Amino acid sequence: MKVSVPRDNLAYGLNVVSRAVATRSTNPVLRNVLLATDDGRLRLSATDTELAITCWVEPEAIEEEGATTVEARLLNSLVNNLPNDLVHLTYDEARQALEVVTSGSRNVLRCLPADEFPPLAVDAEVPALPLPAAQWREVVQQVTFAAAEDDARPTLMGVSVQVEDGRMELAATDGYRLSVRRLDLEAPAPEAWQVIVPARALNELARIASRTAGAVRFSVLTARQQAVFRTDHVEVVSQLIAGQFPDYRRIIPQAYNTRVVVAREPFLQACRRAELFASEGNNIVRLEIQPGTDAPGVLVVSGAADEVGEGETRLTAAVDGEGLTIAFNAKFLRQALEVIPTPDMALELIKPEYPGVLRPVGRDDFLHLIMPVKL
Repeated sequence: MKVSVPRDNLAYGLNVVSRAVATRSTNPVLRNVLLATDDGRLRLSATDTELAITCWVEPEAIEEEGATTVEARLLNSLVNNLPNDLVHLTYDEARQALEVVTSGSRNVLRCLPADEFPPLAVDAEVPALPLPAAQWREVVQQVTFAAAEDDARPTLMGVSVQVEDGRMELAATDGYRLSVRRLDLEAPAPEAWQVIVPARALNELARIASRTAGAVRFSVLTARQQAVFRTDHVEVVSQLIAGQFPDYRRIIPQAYNTRVVVAREPFLQACRRAELFASEGNNIVRLEIQPGTDAPGVLVVSGAADEVGEGETRLTAAVDGEGLTIAFNAKFLRQALEVIPTPDMALELIKPEYPGVLRPVGRDDFLHLIMPVKL
């Protein structure tokens, strides 16, 4: 293999795929990145067997076709420290070495053969659901933060993705909160299905989509139990999570006794201030809802810790129903408010011991359910 590629193109590709590199694997090739010529482009791939990311970058020239693998961390660090110049990559199969040359710089990296790297080929003709990259970013940000971070219940580390007719619904829960986002598809899906995609894979997709202006094409390979996401120059392949996702719809309240409508940004800032105190104590933010009669209602947001002090903010709110006081985990409440996409939001409550539901005002495609904390 003999390829010349602009340093920025190479650095971009390595940055994209590096998040899929296995850091603790006993198989040394999984700590490597695959470099291969592919139909006039340079293909970079990395995998830890659960997640695989491939990125195609434009070279300046390909003088000789070929492929090899090289230690990802070392190559990434080296390229980031090269001058903004043309990088010449030459693979010597006999020596199992990759020569990385720029003007005034020559570096030799030891390699492992490309045929030791796990196969990543995916049928490009698999039917796919296209969605704008910007929409994928918003959807992922609104859902994945609610997924579990420990593996006590593996299914909760994933996001339920359900497609039926012309709609897709994504949901994530860690047992204490639940995020649900619905979106309309450009065209009805040929059949209904439901899978569990690791939250980690969707977070990587959102990171990649932030640099993409076009569409992301989403496919499910049932036979391989894989989800595939493609842009024009990046492919993310993730193993699906086996198991049964909880029936989350049955826990979403269908009515409320109290509904509070408040401006999202002041509410978020009030929660952030209350969290400063709450994080030093029991990490609880208290909400006191006071209905108005001749005057607007009031939402009081407070947090306290005996060791450091207390903070309180009073917000004007439209209150429909009974007054009550309820408490939530400070971090959970703040994270939910951060992803609500509208200027105003609604908080629907039944009793202090029942979960609360947060919704954007003016949109019916997102909700977040959060369990209360006993006072």
